[in-house]
Amino acid sequence: MNIVIIGGGKLGAELIDCLSKEEHNITLIDTNYKTIEKFVGKYDILGVHGNGANIDTLREAGIEKTDILIAATASDEVNVLSALIGNKLGARNTVVRVRAPEYSKQLVFMRKELGMSMMINPDAEAAREIARALRSNRNVKMESFSRGRAELIELNVTADFPFANLKLMELYKIFKFKILICAVLRGDDVHIPDGNFKIEVGDRIYVTASRTDLNELFDLLGFSKQRVRSAFILGGGALGYYLAKELIESEIKVKIVDVSEKRCTELSELLPEASIVCGSGNDEELLLEEGIDKYDAVITLTGIDEENIILALGAKYMKVPYVIAKVNNISFIKLTDEKIDTVVSPKAISANSIVKYVRSQDENVGEMLTFHKLVDNMVEAVEFVAQEDASYLNIPLKKLKLKKGILIACIVRSGKVIIPGGDDVIESLDNVIIVSRDRYLRNLEEILV
Repeated sequence: MNIVIIGGGKLGAELIDCLSKEEHNITLIDTNYKTIEKFVGKYDILGVHGNGANIDTLREAGIEKTDILIAATASDEVNVLSALIGNKLGARNTVVRVRAPEYSKQLVFMRKELGMSMMINPDAEAAREIARALRSNRNVKMESFSRGRAELIELNVTADFPFANLKLMELYKIFKFKILICAVLRGDDVHIPDGNFKIEVGDRIYVTASRTDLNELFDLLGFSKQRVRSAFILGGGALGYYLAKELIESEIKVKIVDVSEKRCTELSELLPEASIVCGSGNDEELLLEEGIDKYDAVITLTGIDEENIILALGAKYMKVPYVIAKVNNISFIKLTDEKIDTVVSPKAISANSIVKYVRSQDENVGEMLTFHKLVDNMVEAVEFVAQEDASYLNIPLKKLKLKKGILIACIVRSGKVIIPGGDDVIESLDNVIIVSRDRYLRNLEEILV
């Protein structure tokens, strides 16, 4: 497909990195020559210097033949205007990034009345992800499939894990509940494991199972199930606002600390149910006075990754039960995985949603329900609906010839979660979750050799 991306910032960079690995013709529009040179030099894409809301710039980028225009600059107004003009000039689909709360309230109107195909708010998306993590009662990273019927969680294997140093085939024989370890990160190497793969201390593993079986696994691992009743948010920007709103609706007590007096006044008016404190998140004395160590969860949401990491580590030192940090830099995420309970990247969450949308516009893509990037974006977990009369139906999985790096992780049939074995089959209209490495899967047929 022909894709035009306006803006080479955090979200634009993530999209270029993801989409350039697929079979697309990508053009980047940016007002900064150096930004264009950086991406054109690193990826096989075209670059156009100029304003994405300018007709001549869009035409130079080939807007008349564009399948998807993605407006992802730092300005909501430029993004909306770019999409409107692009739509009029012939772009088949338009994806718009907006952040301001006042625009978020009218997303449905803007999509319907202004012809936008998709509108996405990275802060609101990240807030929903964090709120879901807090409501899950477990301090583990968790992704959902089939409307929450199946879950995929991320765990760091420590010496006290009961299945450390076991082969997967041994693990499945010992434990009564049924789980599937579908991906393993060991050092810098990613593995899609088979039954002979041995789990080692230090591995980061990705486990899929039904909710019931995951709860049994959590009990075995001794994970606490304390309900989060209070949250301390460091940073009152757009993400802090959206998150506080989500948590208040869930009857979770919220306190926000922000350094800007003006922003604190705004938050007091927007969120009368929350406690707003004006001060620096780096002021340990202030934080202790405000009782940070008495809260169930601390979420660090300043605009600087390094500051969020330091504040999160400080909260862990204060023995806060659950700590979440906003971090966009992947190299930082790798360094903090074992020290901070959950790390959230707004740009990655939004990029995943946009990539899913882009794939859905490919005429060769089957019905895709869910899409997640795992293991620092090196592995994908995709949920497809099995189509009628497909070649893979009703054949025992052990007889299917799968491509290398492909694993059938889960089948959901009539609401029942099946962790598949060799004798299981895929039936028509099953929801099938596929985990893959180095693959761009558009439908279930593509998992076969």
